[in-house]
Amino acid sequence: MPPDQPAFPKIPGQHGLATYRQLREAGWTEAQIRHRRATSWQTPYPGVVVPHRGPVAGPELLTALALWAGPAAVLTGLTALSLHAVKAPPPAVATFLVPQTARAREHGLARSVRTCRQPRVALRDGLLAVAPAARALVDAVCLEATCLERLRPSDLEALTITILQRGLATVEELDAELWQRPQAAVTSLRSGLESFTQGAWSRPEAVLRRLWDAHPSLPELLTNRTLVHTPTGRFLGCPDGYLPTLGVAIQVHSRQYHQGIDDQGGDRWAATVEKDSAMVGAGLRVLGVTPWTLHAQPRRFLARVEQLVELGPPAPMPLVRHTEPAARR
Repeated sequence: MPPDQPAFPKIPGQHGLATYRQLREAGWTEAQIRHRRATSWQTPYPGVVVPHRGPVAGPELLTALALWAGPAAVLTGLTALSLHAVKAPPPAVATFLVPQTARAREHGLARSVRTCRQPRVALRDGLLAVAPAARALVDAVCLEATCLERLRPSDLEALTITILQRGLATVEELDAELWQRPQAAVTSLRSGLESFTQGAWSRPEAVLRRLWDAHPSLPELLTNRTLVHTPTGRFLGCPDGYLPTLGVAIQVHSRQYHQGIDDQGGDRWAATVEKDSAMVGAGLRVLGVTPWTLHAQPRRFLARVEQLVELGPPAPMPLVRHTEPAARR
């Protein structure tokens, strides 16, 4: 660097990027900026300078988008969901919400949308402000619908349940957000919310609940109840369904919702199987079913339930008590 040329400003939280205004405040002249743009810098977004010619991706790209969108902008939609670690379809653009007094615009992979309900900031990475998961989910459906065209309503329902199950949004928060939108546009999200409040923690469990409710002659089904061995107080598990009059626990065994490693480094799938064994050891009968069976061959599952009903309760009944749904405790 020539001795008469200032250093590129290193501004905290900007991942090595700067705006034209910040460059000028750091002592760069218009001629120096033009020369560097022509030789070794790039401007992926108007007014945003990257001090190299290589790819702009990851945190650097998000910072560039945030600098372009402005200090009052809040990231929402599918890109925001990805920062909440929610698996969702890739976005076509990154959507930022800006106040009504700002200008709505679009450039490259980003656009800003004016709103009279500027959301609170749930996450922040340097300059990048991220909307809460509930707002991001509803905005994705209402503002980025083309990215979700390949998803079935049941997929959006499952996405809603996942966000609620992981505690990224509360029932009240999502319900309030849904009422702010045209109801026809958020039908699938409303269905997911209702399934969750009824005790379904994943889409297969929601299907189980609906299937059961469609057959009123079946015995009472409790969903997501915590089971405890009465004599010892030992925790037995939280099955997807529980038939208290028959001493039967129903488990929807899906690797999609039970795979991976938990916070203690244990295998979630192995832990699921071991919990089934704990319930059997306490005298419960465990009825396992796959999501595929619930969707494609529900009669097969119902036939197995009817067989258990015909057998009647075991003698003696297992010494097990249940508590309210664990998600609401």
